[in-house]
Amino acid sequence: MQKVLLMSAALGLLASALPAYADDSSSPPTYVGVDLGHASLDRNGVSLSPTQTSGISGTTVTGAVLGGYFFTDNFGAELGYHGFGRPGAFVQTGAVVSECSAGAFSCPQVTGLSAVLLGKVEVVPDLDGILRLGILSWNVGSSGTTTLLDKTSGQSFLYGIGVRRRFDGGWGLVITYERSSFTTEETRIGFSYSF
Repeated sequence: MQKVLLMSAALGLLASALPAYADDSSSPPTYVGVDLGHASLDRNGVSLSPTQTSGISGTTVTGAVLGGYFFTDNFGAELGYHGFGRPGAFVQTGAVVSECSAGAFSCPQVTGLSAVLLGKVEVVPDLDGILRLGILSWNVGSSGTTTLLDKTSGQSFLYGIGVRRRFDGGWGLVITYERSSFTTEETRIGFSYSF
């Protein structure tokens, strides 16, 4: 709840500082995009004391499909679907650690849905800096008969930055860096199309 209040306060301040929507906007307000990238996921960790635990801790190739709308030249919202692939997972029983990458069990499929508020500023002509604040709803699929986590879905506060290089015809090249308590780091590069 505290994260939601903090995010709401930050976005309220951001929205109050933004100018009204201008009719001569430099790019159309609606866009779609596809990204590929790399992420580090961390949910639980191997314990140094003899215990029984399990979790996801590894890196993976990611893909995302995104769509958004800018309400003003500087403020927008975005929804996205994220595929985090099958990152490393482990089960620890005492001092013995079994990993899915070693074939001990199947690695789970991890996905996510994001809802992000965007703050945009034109740094130089045709190059935008983008502030990203939102929520990531993540889901960890089955790994066979092994239970890896105390819960297989949840929500995490998401924040990040990005840059977008605009080209003629509505196309753009986008680089994004995001963090959350689930995706400890994610870097993506992709293309967007504004209309």
